[in-house]
Amino acid sequence: MTSFDYPASGFAVRDEVAETHRTSWERIARAGSHWTGAQRVEIARQARAARALRNDPPWLRQGLSDASGLIPGAATEAVRTIAADAHRIDRAWADGHIAALGDTHYIELASIVVTVSAIDAFAEALGRPHEPLPEPIDGEPDGGRQGNTADIGAYVPMVDPWPGPNVGRALSLVPEANVLFFANVMVMYASEGGGFFDMVWDGPLSRPQAELLAARVSAVNECFY
Repeated sequence: MTSFDYPASGFAVRDEVAETHRTSWERIARAGSHWTGAQRVEIARQARAARALRNDPPWLRQGLSDASGLIPGAATEAVRTIAADAHRIDRAWADGHIAALGDTHYIELASIVVTVSAIDAFAEALGRPHEPLPEPIDGEPDGGRQGNTADIGAYVPMVDPWPGPNVGRALSLVPEANVLFFANVMVMYASEGGGFFDMVWDGPLSRPQAELLAARVSAVNECFY
C-alpha cells in the first residue's frame, strides 16, 4: 500500500502535498544531524501521543509511555511540551531545555515534532486516520550545524543575514531540520498558484484569507510567535 494515498481515501489532495508528506516520513526515519533514525521515530511517536491528549489537563493524561531509553528524559519532556503545551514555552523553559540537550539537538527535535503535528492535523481535517509512523533506518548522525549564524534575540541562533521572514529561518541552525519543517510549509500553506514567499497568489484562498486563517489558528493554539 502506498503511504499517504489520499486519492484512495477519496480526497483530491495535490500530488505535491502527498509527495512532501512521504518525503518527510522518509527523512524522519533516517539519521539526521544529531539524532539517529530510531531516536527520530521515537520523537515522532512521543509527539503524536502527547498531541492526542492535548485537550486534557496534564494531571489527567494517561497512556504516555516512556521512551524506552532511546531519548533522554529532557528530550521526552521537550517533545511533549512542544506537541501539547506550547503555551508553556517561555525564555526560561527554552533556556533550560536547550542547555540540557544542546541547541542543535533541540532544533532537530522541534522540527520533527512540528512536522508530525502538521501532517497529523492535516489527516484529522480530512477525517482520515493518521499515517503509520515509518520504520527507522540504520545510520549515524552527521553532526551538521550551520556556520553563519548569530544571536538575533531569539531562543536559538539563526542564519544571519537572511533574505526572508524570521519564520523561514527559525530552525536554520540545523539545515536538515529547517528543510524538514519548511518543505511542508511551502506546499501546505501556499496555494497551487503561488509559493509561501509570494505576497499574492491565485487559488481557493487569497493570501489575505490564508493569513487571517493562520492568525486565528495561531491564536487558538496560543502560539507565542
